[in-house]
Amino acid sequence: MKTGKNKESAGSRILITAGFLLLASAVGICFRELHFQESNIVIVYMLSVLLTSRFTEGYVFGLTASVIATFLFNWLFTKPYYSFAVYNPGYLITFVIMTITAICTSALTTRVKEDAVRAQEKEAEIEQERYRGNLLRAISHDLRTPLSGIMGTSEMLIGMTSEDDPRHEMAVGIHKDADWLHSLVENILSLTRLQDGRLKIKKEPEALEEVIGGAIALILKRAPEQKIQVEMPEEVLMIPMDARLMEQVFVNLLDNAVKHSEPSDQITITVEAPERESGIRIEVADRGEGISDADLPNIFETFYTSSTRDADSKQGIGLGLAICDTIIKAHGGSIRAENRADGKGAVFTLKIPVNKEEGSNGALS
Repeated sequence: MKTGKNKESAGSRILITAGFLLLASAVGICFRELHFQESNIVIVYMLSVLLTSRFTEGYVFGLTASVIATFLFNWLFTKPYYSFAVYNPGYLITFVIMTITAICTSALTTRVKEDAVRAQEKEAEIEQERYRGNLLRAISHDLRTPLSGIMGTSEMLIGMTSEDDPRHEMAVGIHKDADWLHSLVENILSLTRLQDGRLKIKKEPEALEEVIGGAIALILKRAPEQKIQVEMPEEVLMIPMDARLMEQVFVNLLDNAVKHSEPSDQITITVEAPERESGIRIEVADRGEGISDADLPNIFETFYTSSTRDADSKQGIGLGLAICDTIIKAHGGSIRAENRADGKGAVFTLKIPVNKEEGSNGALS
């Protein structure tokens, strides 16, 4: 079916090209009988090339029409008629200029048409993204309230039951699942704010240790059995940052490490400040399953999820790392993902500048 359609399309383009050239030739013959100047005939052929490029796709037919138009002009309108011989050497320059002009006209027309198509496709994509963002925002806001209620009720049930009570384990499971859904909702809301440019950053000197500590505290509530080790300089590192957004970065990175690790696998956060002027280097490493070669180039893309994980695992919807990448870049930094060289596991490397002026009070987009 596809081959038939391609043949039909190519056939229609050939007919369009031939039709415009034949029409230009007929008009040219009429001009000759009316003793019009040959320059008028050249312009008619130029118009036929322009129309061919407009109503056919790609460059092939427009360029082909350019060459054929030159030969037709030579065959029909230069003496001796109906021959490719040329008595007047001046016509050779005319043919060259005509061919070059026709080719340039064809190429420019095709380029303008392709640019217009790309602009329409881009506008359609923007509209689709806007619609998707509005839908996600509405759903997320509607999910927030019941999830908060479920988490609060499950916490009450956990406190009201003993650990040997079967209902206690059920309440813990409900709380964990609701907390996981709540983190997804928060990431969705953050994504919609990022896309709308409504999420602002206000960089103030913050203690990096406190920001990382706050993220660890949140993660340990979800996974209290997980081992997280922090290695950082003894000095207090005051870094210009938006503490709330940076805490979300570490929460997402740690949450990603927990998902890909066993409770017995240690997660390590290493902070290095070799030269304060060049920025701070932070590594979040785990001993989990690592990152497949197919996932590495796309891991920070929005809504990208690994295809190598089990279908029933809570792998998320591909927002956490994309949000990390956007927030870090808004701070003037960078983030990189790779597999560990000293064994299994993945490591995410962040570089955060210490220059307060760079990226301050900016909008995330």
